[in-house]
Amino acid sequence: MTNDDLKSRVRERLKALDKTPRAASVDAGLHPDTIRNVLRERSVKPRADSLAKLARALECSVDWLIDAPAAPAPAPQPFGLWETPAPPPRAAMPRDVPVLGTAAGSARGAFQLDTAAIDYVRRPPGIGASRDIYALYVVGSSMSPRFEEGELIYVSERRPARVGDYVVVQTVAPDDGLVQAYVKRLARRTDATLLLEQFNPRAEIRLDLAQVRAVHRILTLNELFGI
Repeated sequence: MTNDDLKSRVRERLKALDKTPRAASVDAGLHPDTIRNVLRERSVKPRADSLAKLARALECSVDWLIDAPAAPAPAPQPFGLWETPAPPPRAAMPRDVPVLGTAAGSARGAFQLDTAAIDYVRRPPGIGASRDIYALYVVGSSMSPRFEEGELIYVSERRPARVGDYVVVQTVAPDDGLVQAYVKRLARRTDATLLLEQFNPRAEIRLDLAQVRAVHRILTLNELFGI
């Protein structure tokens, strides 16, 4: 394809989309003068990565833009709908993540956690290969509005929890061995204590590390869906 062919196809798409060269260049994430320079022959043929961005902004394929004279021109459609990815099939999200049972606990903001699964929920694509994942339903409103009562959360036993992360902390009472858990935000960790932040009512909970059995990180939506 010659430069004249490329310019002709660019003009055709600009007209079909009612876009200016500057607007299309900006939509493509390129320098605002990129298309104008192509049309005025002030630049060499765009690089492959620039052509891919340009084709997306012009809502056509790279092949049609540079090398497929027999291919029909694409019909105009709103920007952002081109090559919209299909959602993953349900078969790609097996129902194999165990939901652990919960019940109200004796301490404020705490709940009892049963290690036996009461149900299974689907595994989002972002954690398809992850091990040691479980889910649970939030008990109480102590972390509202971040987590509401009854909300399903996914928890990783392996991914390390850092200060600022939302966590499920399991504790064991020294007197009766009662296992309780907390959904909180990890505020600080020392050699002897764990400081947790609660939202409703606003409070800080200090736990003796000797009583902490596990600290598991709550996964974010970005992690669950691989964003």
